[in-house]
Amino acid sequence: MREQLEFLSRLQEIDDQLSALERSKGDYPERIDQLESELAERLGHQASVEERRAELQKEQRRLERQIKDHNARLDKEQQRLGEVKTNKEWDAIQKEIDAVKNGTQESEDALLEVIEELEGLEDTGSTETEELKDWRSQAEVEITDLKEKLGAVDGKMSAIHNERDALTIRVDERLKRLYNRIKQGKQGTAVVPVVRGACGGCYTRIPPQTITEIRRAERPITCENCGRLIIWFGEDAEV
Repeated sequence: MREQLEFLSRLQEIDDQLSALERSKGDYPERIDQLESELAERLGHQASVEERRAELQKEQRRLERQIKDHNARLDKEQQRLGEVKTNKEWDAIQKEIDAVKNGTQESEDALLEVIEELEGLEDTGSTETEELKDWRSQAEVEITDLKEKLGAVDGKMSAIHNERDALTIRVDERLKRLYNRIKQGKQGTAVVPVVRGACGGCYTRIPPQTITEIRRAERPITCENCGRLIIWFGEDAEV
């Protein structure tokens, strides 16, 4: 039984190490997620700006061609106006000229709006691109640093988990269940030492006869107050 209790003592040490390493991660995972999410959002916004710019440039070219066609058509109709022989023909051509001029004006107004929006995108887009470039550089450095730190912790935890797995195979199933049950109900601490004649978990005094039994390690003994397993760690510990 002594060996089994020593296994439980070592198991508690390992679980304490794992808990400490888990705490050492701090907010690394959350911060990484936050930075990556913000980076994706900013890149998405920049992509939408570029997409809008491309749409506007395409519309600008279309309107410029349309205005050019209107002007060519206007020139043609004005030439025809000088060749008419009747008032009826003159009225018809003049009506066509007015329609072309109206179409030209509408296209020019639309083109002006497109150009103004493009200029606005140029003014803000270039600034956003520079800001994004600087922020992205800083964010990627921070993400890399955090992932390296997180990876180092995870690497240590993986090695310790392997040690824990190898140890738990050697622990009696009944003791293992007892350990896990106590650990779950006592914030991760199932095994404690004798500290100055008291339970190392709740510091309740232990009767001398019980201390003698704990030292013999012939059976698992739990604290009558807190329920934790009390194990003799070689000598009465001091804190």
